[in-house]
Amino acid sequence: MALKFRELEGLAQQREEQWVPDGTPNLYVFCRSSGRMSWVCRITIGGKRTNLTLGTWPDLKADVARQVTSVIKGLVGAGYSAQVIKSALGVTVDPIAMQRLVITGRVSDHDAPPTFEEVARDWYENHLKAGLSEGAYKRQVIQQLEDYVFPALGTRPVDQIKRREIVETLKDIWLTKPPSGKKLRGNVERIFDYAVDQEFLEFNPCPPVRSMPKQNYVEKHFDALTPEQAPAMWRWLNNHFGLRDQTRYGLMLVLLTGKRSSEVRHMEWGHIDLNRGIWTTPAEGMKMRKEHRQPLSRQVLALLGELHHVSGGRRYVLGNAKDRVMSENAMLYAIKEFSDVTVHGLRATLGSWMAENGVRKIVADFVKAHQPKSFDVAYQRSDLLEERRDVLQRWADYVSAD
Repeated sequence: MALKFRELEGLAQQREEQWVPDGTPNLYVFCRSSGRMSWVCRITIGGKRTNLTLGTWPDLKADVARQVTSVIKGLVGAGYSAQVIKSALGVTVDPIAMQRLVITGRVSDHDAPPTFEEVARDWYENHLKAGLSEGAYKRQVIQQLEDYVFPALGTRPVDQIKRREIVETLKDIWLTKPPSGKKLRGNVERIFDYAVDQEFLEFNPCPPVRSMPKQNYVEKHFDALTPEQAPAMWRWLNNHFGLRDQTRYGLMLVLLTGKRSSEVRHMEWGHIDLNRGIWTTPAEGMKMRKEHRQPLSRQVLALLGELHHVSGGRRYVLGNAKDRVMSENAMLYAIKEFSDVTVHGLRATLGSWMAENGVRKIVADFVKAHQPKSFDVAYQRSDLLEERRDVLQRWADYVSAD
């Protein structure tokens, strides 16, 4: 049990030279015959017993001495030498400042750059997270950092991290999970770009792709139906009543609209104008963070009419009885019953059909809510709604033809 104030007063009055354990591991009170007492951390560093004087009592309060002792134990465990720790104690006995001084060479936080993890979390919370729609990718970004980067670089001051350290940290996921490794390297690069923008460091140390180890990997694109297979899938969906209605309708809407599955799952009745045949997805629901108006074909309006009888009084078009959004995997698992393709691949099916049928690229980009090239949109003030309506109606007629 740690010494109480009255016990410390009693030791001072004894005026006897002695070492008294505080009760906190490694912390002692060294009492002199003059009545003067000092806090001393007695610890083994590099196989050698070392006494580190922290300060005198009562000038240095007991709780501070205990905190400093705890910090010293951590620094010793991390491999710092007795000389480095003694030098820091000669400058400050504030536990936080002393630890920072040993690790970074700075006492004050005013001019000390934050750690990599601090910068990364700020970038994620205030810059990236607000720019991503809900879904697995948003969670994956921070999860990858926590799993692969923070353990090695998280506590390091962001301006002291070297390129070779980043390569070494990323090497495992880069070689064993190439697609994930590429995404993670890109995010690490963006974090350091953000740190440069905040003037925490002058240059981005993140290695370019050419500096990373060579990957034995051939990029695989999303498996997609050919346009010729799309009508067969439509017929299958119309006749496959073993699927839950929300799942079946969800796949039909993805197929006809070319929208992302996350956008379809989060479709709200309040975003749909049935009279004008327009579905407006707010910016926060879009990958590109821009509001997107999608014209609706007659076939889509018919599907929505059927769904309105089921969920018209709820928020989400495809929500369950508790008005919760359909799970991410519902459509993914269902489509595997038809073919070994992905839901996202249905967007590629529409893209192929548009290319084969002479649809202008800028129109196709607007249909799929892609960001057109700046040259294409320099003088483009319209979202080409009516031209897209014609394209999507022709596509729906093709898919649903008997």
